[in-house]
Amino acid sequence: MVHQQGLLSVDMLRTLVFLSLFVVLSLSLSSTLSNKVDALSIENHIDALTLEAQHHYAKQVLDSKCLAQPSLDPTELDIELMDKLGTYDIQYDHLAPATPHSLNVSFSFTELNTSAVARYLTPDSRDDTTFYYQRPLGYQRADFQHIDNATGCLQ
Repeated sequence: MVHQQGLLSVDMLRTLVFLSLFVVLSLSLSSTLSNKVDALSIENHIDALTLEAQHHYAKQVLDSKCLAQPSLDPTELDIELMDKLGTYDIQYDHLAPATPHSLNVSFSFTELNTSAVARYLTPDSRDDTTFYYQRPLGYQRADFQHIDNATGCLQ
């Protein structure tokens, strides 16, 4: 009777190849998924920051009765301006005493190796490590309100 030599080693080789491919593909997929989740987290934080700034502007207009507002101080907003991925900044798109029309939001990575996450972001413009987004201010005034063009305030 002839013994079958190597049958167990062929099965083990198949198993090792399958497990190796599974590990490589899993790590690749988890890395891609992690980068997409980080990019989505950044975009969601920018949306939340924009919403907070819109509410802040509306409150300032109600308090002062003027559409023209001084520069936005991001520290007045009730939202974090820094997280594990980077720092955020937000400003009005105007120079006082003009009425702002949009918000300029920027995000800067704190780490230099960011290309993996950056490819999933959708900024309006960017430079090396900073991404710029322009979002509408979204303030709607009632039709019966009139603006004094000299002051930018409601009459």
